[in-house]
This record gives sequence, structure tokens and C-alpha cells, in this order.
Amino acid sequence: MAHLGYHVLLGSGTNGTSMASPHLAGVAALLASVYPTATPADLRAKLAAQADDLACPTSDTRCTGTTAKNSFYSEGRVDAYEAVSTSSPSPSPPASPTGSPTCSGQQFGNPGFESGNTVWTASSGVIGQWGSSGEPAHGGTWDAWLDGYGSTRTDTLSQSVTIPAGCKATLTCYLHIDTAETTSSTQYDKLTLAVGSTTLATLSNLNKASGYTLRSYDLSSYTGQTVTIKFTGVEDGSLQTSFVLDDTSLTLS
Repeated sequence: MAHLGYHVLLGSGTNGTSMASPHLAGVAALLASVYPTATPADLRAKLAAQADDLACPTSDTRCTGTTAKNSFYSEGRVDAYEAVSTSSPSPSPPASPTGSPTCSGQQFGNPGFESGNTVWTASSGVIGQWGSSGEPAHGGTWDAWLDGYGSTRTDTLSQSVTIPAGCKATLTCYLHIDTAETTSSTQYDKLTLAVGSTTLATLSNLNKASGYTLRSYDLSSYTGQTVTIKFTGVEDGSLQTSFVLDDTSLTLS
């Protein structure tokens, strides 16, 4: 788990990813023991949330980035005590005193991708700051860009969520599709939205639009379940189609 980029500072002054790896793994194990139902993505999000931010050393100009995330310390310094004492379980919210579920709030972690390539499980090169490449975000500066290569390609983006029993759940996202395909009748490149093993929607190069379009889907039939929401972009061997997602939301009511 060293690639997560957490910095460990030991009493001897030894530091770096080689020293950070076993300590980070230990903290992750502590979290897993406290929250046995947490997924790897949940654990990663908890580690990111509790890390102490460290700014770039003023004496070393090689360090780039912000205090929140930079090339020396990445997410920051791991804190074992804070991780297990302040984190909250990721499964469904606790029942109210009357026994009714808490049917409110956002279920996705990092819904607008502004925390970078965290929480979501994504193909390489999907989550990023793509404004300078012609695919700006709907909000903020980060989005998820699937396909767009003009060659045979499959990109995926997914996250597991829990929908408490008795709640209505609505999935929304802003989607931009642009394509070099000229057909008005054939789906050469496709984006599918699946909940578990069920395909909920299929979009394609035929759904191209000049800007973002708000898409909405009712997931209330999955109440009481933990499911994986997955977007899959499949591109054929010629003429690019880009599927760009931003500002996702899975809200309860």
C-alpha cells in the first residue's frame, strides 16, 4: 500500500516509502479490525481522511503540489490513533432511536473526483484534470474520461455503496459525450451503467452532445443491499468517442 503516498516519520529520522509501507499496512490492518465490513476503497478513503497534511520542505525545490497533496508527502502523515478513533464505518447509517433508517445524504465517496484518483476503482488514465486536453470538468477541475482513443479500448469506473433498507435511492451524474463517428444509426462505441450484474442503461456515440447532460436513475429496487455501481466504456478500432463523467451522486430520501 506504499503507493498511496503516506509519509511516516520515525524517531531515528528515517523516512520514505520503504519505511512507510509496513506502517501504513499496519494502520490499514487496524482499520480493517475495527470496521470488518469495509471494502479496500473504504479503507483507502479513511486513510486519506485522517492523514495529517504536510507542506513541501522550503529547502527543497524539487517538491511540487499543495499542502494537501504534494510529490514529497502525497496525502500526508499517517496517524494510527486518529484513524481508528475518529473514522466511522462506511456501511449503512445507524438506525434512529425509533428503528427507522436514516434516509438522507450522499452515499458516494469523492463524487466529483476532486480528491483525485481515490475511493473509485478506475482504469489507468480515467480520473484526472483533463481541461487542458479538451475535456473540462462540469464542476471543479477533475472528471472521469472514459475512452476517446480512436482505437480498441475498454475503460471502467466503479464504486461499491450500501443502500439502507426502506430508503429511496437516486443515482445522478453529469455526462458529456463527444465523438468523431459520423453515423446517425449505428452504436459503434458504448457506455454502460451497471448495478451489480444488471445493466441499467446503455449510451453510445449516438448520444453525443455539445455539453454535459444530467442523467438520473432510480435505484430504490436495491434497498437493503450493498451493490457495485459500474460505468464501462467500450470503444471500437477507429474514430474516437469520449464519455466524460462528473458530479456523480447517489442520494437517499
